[in-house]
Amino acid sequence: MIIIRHAWLNLKRNRLSHLKLSCFIFLLTLTVFSMLQIYRRATIYFTEYRDQAATVVKGVQDLNQTGQANKLNTTDYERLKQLPYVKRSQLTGQSIISSSIAQPTEQDQTAVGYYSFSSEANNGNYLPVTMLDDDSLKTLLTDKKEQLQGTVPLEKGTCVISEALANANKLKVNDTIQLGAKGQEQKVRIAGIANYSTTEQLATLNTLLINWKTETMLQKNIMQPFSTVMFQLTSKKEIKKFVKDFKKMDSFKNYSLISQSWSQGLLQTTKDTLDLLFNGLIVALILGVVLIAAVYQYHIKQRKDFYTLHLMGLDRRILSFSSSLEYLVIVIVIGLSAFFTSQQLSRWITGGWLLKLQKNLAQQEPFVDWLLPHFEQNAGAGWQNYAGAFFLGVGLLIMLLLVNLRIAQIIRDPLQEVARR
Repeated sequence: MIIIRHAWLNLKRNRLSHLKLSCFIFLLTLTVFSMLQIYRRATIYFTEYRDQAATVVKGVQDLNQTGQANKLNTTDYERLKQLPYVKRSQLTGQSIISSSIAQPTEQDQTAVGYYSFSSEANNGNYLPVTMLDDDSLKTLLTDKKEQLQGTVPLEKGTCVISEALANANKLKVNDTIQLGAKGQEQKVRIAGIANYSTTEQLATLNTLLINWKTETMLQKNIMQPFSTVMFQLTSKKEIKKFVKDFKKMDSFKNYSLISQSWSQGLLQTTKDTLDLLFNGLIVALILGVVLIAAVYQYHIKQRKDFYTLHLMGLDRRILSFSSSLEYLVIVIVIGLSAFFTSQQLSRWITGGWLLKLQKNLAQQEPFVDWLLPHFEQNAGAGWQNYAGAFFLGVGLLIMLLLVNLRIAQIIRDPLQEVARR
């Protein structure tokens, strides 16, 4: 009990110097804890997004010797789509078709996927066409952030056009447009008019959006067809099995498969940032320990009450234990405060960065089901879970060592002076 009482009196007696020391150690500990939290949180997000990207396989159609793509049989796509380990899929086609529909005059160029049409080509009555499977059309056009007048073009002979294209040609929902070369025109009904507010890759296309049944109907008028396919599997372990099934399909024998490499550019940028953060964290841990030792060494030498208590006859063990308890309380309070503050600070710092990573992945592959990683405090690599406690523990050991060495010096010096006399 006397140890606790003396520790409390020490805290009150030295409250001003303790406040200065505590503020410094708190800022230092907060910096280290925040860097640890940011690194752990970012590592978990990066790992989970990398694993999700690893389950996505893309197929890019190879061109034949004439520079044209071979005819795609959508039945083969439907068979692959029904495989039990296929989570989501998307079939996209790009082409052009003759049309009297004019592009918006304010655009000098309209870029569509793998094609680029100059204003001269657009004036030559060529309209870009994008084909999507029915599920992808629903995903794109029924997103709550998209503005769609009308319905999704799931029926044969229907389409959706952009709002800019509709305004330029004074078209509205249920109007009929004619597509195809002169003498081969075919009628297509406008099922909807869309304002692509969130899907950037389709936002400025001013393209005709149709499904593959309508593509079959317009086949004789469509020129330069080119298609890509995407499959999201339930696990990256299923990739080898999927590749075998994919190559069995006649329609996909001339496709080149791309696995995780399609996302390497985005993920590598995040990986480089994590490596830089890791190096900074190691420096902060080492420098933090050195600063604690230096600052505390200065602080402990300024304390005069050790002399007074010793001269008053306070036992060395009580003086040592009470002083150790004094700094243990300080470190515990600082550690808990820094820990909880760093949690909030790390969420604020990493929030925009990690959401931007998800947004960039979604923009590059919008039809993938990107799941937001779930972060828990006990998740992540083992060393990350204990590095903060280790840092605080080392700081506490340094404090206890220095304070006991100081007390031993105070007691030893008078005895040495008496012995010399």
